[in-house]
Amino acid sequence: MSDVLERSVAGRALSIQIGKFAQQAHGAVAVQYGNTVVLVTACVSSEPREGIDFIPLTVDYEERLYAAGKIPGSFIRREGRPTEEAVITSRLIDRSLRPLLSKEFHNDVQVVATVLSVDQENDPDICALIGASAALTLSDIPFFGPISAIHVGYIEDALVVNPTLPQMEDSLLDLLVASSKENVVMVEAGAREISEEILIEAIKLGHEVNQEVIELQEELRRSCGKAKLEIKSREIAPELSSQIAS
Repeated sequence: MSDVLERSVAGRALSIQIGKFAQQAHGAVAVQYGNTVVLVTACVSSEPREGIDFIPLTVDYEERLYAAGKIPGSFIRREGRPTEEAVITSRLIDRSLRPLLSKEFHNDVQVVATVLSVDQENDPDICALIGASAALTLSDIPFFGPISAIHVGYIEDALVVNPTLPQMEDSLLDLLVASSKENVVMVEAGAREISEEILIEAIKLGHEVNQEVIELQEELRRSCGKAKLEIKSREIAPELSSQIAS
């Protein structure tokens, strides 16, 4: 059964749809903002990976030329390697999610964000980040979220939430704020000589606006969320314990 929840963010509709795509994934959502659409799936291995002391999280952000109505010009008509922007977006998503996954959870986790449509106004990176959070929140993967992300610009002496791509050409600030219900978890920014006070106010504004989308994800979790997997603690060998104690 397909379900769609929607909120207005910066005067444009942001919707999260579940139950229609990638039904075999552990969590899958389609996030639409304006006419930009990103499909995000989250999958987890059945068993933990042995011999590691890190979180085996893989994030893949996939841009597709068909999302902008284009076909590759090469003879074989295939997509090329990820662009630098796609790699950076994958890292942004990873940096936002990784602190909210348990360090004791060593099952392989894969998050794939595929851009289905781009309207040339709304940046798909926030759709991908919101979708990644929603997919993990709805899945059985232990995740201490949800989180949300927002762009903040500074245009004509005023802070602007989620400025369009044409508006960003005149913005003195390009700020991406990812936050949970309680804290800011990731910030990415570029600016042209703005004051520290303006930057702090922009981060506060981004964190405040993010709460609306976080509430939307929590509503989805209450109605459609799965029970989380149990995190198995590693057993310490008795010989090692005795050596440490001595």
